[in-house]
Amino acid sequence: MIILTGPTAAGKNTVGTLVAKQRERCAVVDFDAVRAMVVQPHRAPWQGEEGHAQQLLGLQLVCALAERFALAGWEVIILDVVSEETAGLYRQLLQRFAPKIVQILPAFPELRRRFDQRGPFLTDDDFDQIYKQQSAFAQYDIRIDNTNLPPDVVTEQIINLM
Repeated sequence: MIILTGPTAAGKNTVGTLVAKQRERCAVVDFDAVRAMVVQPHRAPWQGEEGHAQQLLGLQLVCALAERFALAGWEVIILDVVSEETAGLYRQLLQRFAPKIVQILPAFPELRRRFDQRGPFLTDDDFDQIYKQQSAFAQYDIRIDNTNLPPDVVTEQIINLM
């Protein structure tokens, strides 16, 4: 089981999907897709107690999905912007599957370029804060600087971990 983390626009979705397509049986569980199920009130993890509560609920639901896929014989890739707190929770809730946390972290100027191409859905302050948090994040098993690496090279590095 792989947990892909990194800031917004780092390449988690692209790489996660590429990895899954090269495996025989692989599911991608996207934390953002699970959180999108919360409609009213929808809060970002950093938006007070409600945001934090939604983050923890989303993590529990992601882990439940990942566990069910794994028990049914699927390899699982989880996509999330993992924090120090949530890394510990993932490792605890999924310990029987020995998840590896892989951080994808391009240099800030490259990340900003990618983010601007996608169209902003975060404020500049939120984007900067997420990058700082991910730069300081230390609970990864491997960190990949994909500033100058194409997605297929990053994909191959992750496949080698599985």
